[in-house]
Amino acid sequence: MSSIEKIKNKMLIKYPFFGSVVANVSYKENSNIETAGTDGKIIYYNKEFLDKLNTDEQVFLLAHEVCHIALDHINRSEGKKPKIWNLATDGVINQFLKRDGLKLIDGCVDIPDALNYDAEELYYKLLKEDEQNESKSEYQNSSLSNGDSTKDDNYDVGHDTHSMWADEVKKKKELEKEKDSNKSKEEKSESDREKEDKLKEAIEEISKIGEKEAFNRNREEKIKQLEELKKILSKESLEAGTSTDGKVIVVNDIGRSKPIIDWRYALREAIKYDVDWSYKNAYIEDGVVSANLEEQPIPETEIVLDTSGSINKLLLKNFLRECKNILKISKLKVGCFDTIFYGFNEIRTEEDIENMKFKGGGGTNFDVAVNAFTRRVENKIIFTDGCADMPSTKVDAIWIVFGNNKIKPIGGKVIQIDKKQLDSLSSIKCDTSHVLKKTKKIIE
Repeated sequence: MSSIEKIKNKMLIKYPFFGSVVANVSYKENSNIETAGTDGKIIYYNKEFLDKLNTDEQVFLLAHEVCHIALDHINRSEGKKPKIWNLATDGVINQFLKRDGLKLIDGCVDIPDALNYDAEELYYKLLKEDEQNESKSEYQNSSLSNGDSTKDDNYDVGHDTHSMWADEVKKKKELEKEKDSNKSKEEKSESDREKEDKLKEAIEEISKIGEKEAFNRNREEKIKQLEELKKILSKESLEAGTSTDGKVIVVNDIGRSKPIIDWRYALREAIKYDVDWSYKNAYIEDGVVSANLEEQPIPETEIVLDTSGSINKLLLKNFLRECKNILKISKLKVGCFDTIFYGFNEIRTEEDIENMKFKGGGGTNFDVAVNAFTRRVENKIIFTDGCADMPSTKVDAIWIVFGNNKIKPIGGKVIQIDKKQLDSLSSIKCDTSHVLKKTKKIIE
């Protein structure tokens, strides 16, 4: 995208009310002028000068010319003293651009109270001062001296050139005479005629309401567009939160990582038991030591994994690596959710995790997640990035949040995994003493 196109795009965002002028006027390089200028149809600019400016100054330079065109300052100059008219139009435009947050470039006309005037109103104020020969007037001293010369035949004031204006007024009169006598034979392409018509229509609409009202309407248009954008984003957010993609997510080569938590401490002993041969209270029968068959408490854990659209495969792998660590000390069931829950998978071996089928890709609904847990299980874990509203249902679960989203669910515990910890998960061997300390602090 060229530099001019980028500046045009910024002007279209900042000045939607002048959008038709921004879009339909032509922009041409011209090394014969020092900065920029316009003949009412084309904006001419010195590329070397433009490239020296920062982005805001570039927008100011071309927006200034757009305003001269949109407000028809060239045709409105007829019958007026050129230098005073040029000073009035620059003064008014620049103050409104300054109010909009654009930086005035060096040498431009800066009349602070010009915000209170339309161009004609300021013109007649300056004209009256000129006729009264108030040579020490604030405006004469601070602004008229910005021109290249004080000679009557020099029309330029401020940073840009208005030297083409008188010629354009003269050309317009000649063109009108030619049309009246049917002498005009200018041929234009359909697209050129269409752009010219749109530009003419926009100028007629904007120029008749004056500078103050035009800039006020632009502010209203910007506010309106902002509200519409908010509605669109709100709608997209709502749809993202209530829709499900249900697409299959393929995760290969999950691998392993060191545990982020000492799960032996974090998980409770559940009511489920397993049987094991124990030599505690063993007995001797016929000279042989016989072990007792005893029930040993084995924790049981249910895990729900966030597989919504905000979870990438790398993050999902980190979830699953931690599931492998939990599997070493607990019976495990694992399921995934976005706006619906896709069911639990019973996990007996790491291979079961590798072979799991994952679905998701839609929005995130934490009410769905917490309601997925069965009543009888005590150990409940949710792996997520925390990108959604918290559930309305209270649940005594451990929330493992990967990333910077701070959450406050009703009930349960939250363990935040920051970027530094995520980066460390690539290592298999680790000293877990520091992990145990952090786990105790959070769980307690």
